[in-house]
Amino acid sequence: MDMLTTGVLSFAAGVIVGAGLLFWLLPARRQAGQLIRDRDEARQALNHYREQVDDHFLHTAELVNDMTQAYRTVHEHLSRGAQALCSEGGRKRAAAKSLDSASNRDNSDPITPPLDYAPSAKGGTLAEDFGLRSNKVEGPFEPVDVTPTTVPETIVEPPRDYADGCDEQGCPPEQEKK
Repeated sequence: MDMLTTGVLSFAAGVIVGAGLLFWLLPARRQAGQLIRDRDEARQALNHYREQVDDHFLHTAELVNDMTQAYRTVHEHLSRGAQALCSEGGRKRAAAKSLDSASNRDNSDPITPPLDYAPSAKGGTLAEDFGLRSNKVEGPFEPVDVTPTTVPETIVEPPRDYADGCDEQGCPPEQEKK
């Protein structure tokens, strides 16, 4: 073969190998690009959701403020109407009646603060034996007794580690640790 044929064949082989590598690596690149696009879409969706939550709570705060202002306006209107329409004696009787009902309420029902601990009860959830089973077994199965009933006649000890020394195990002297 001459030099030109070798060059052309090498070029053709290089093109084929290059096309094969490109074909083999290009799907991975496309998948990475798709993964990046999916990630960006998810971030945009999350940011949009966060904006919606912020807008929702801002609008809720505005509505609560409007409701508070409306309540204040109604209260002021009722107060002005009561001052203009009721006589001085009627206002005093109403105030005395409301004070009497408030003082009667305090004496009749003593207020106890809430407990910051659970009251103890026998067998309750704070008892030391709560959740432990009794010896009585209910159901078709009985517990297995794991205590040995007999002691074996011969006890076989496992082999010792060489780190303990070779004298007791009968190994050659060159394997002894120093």
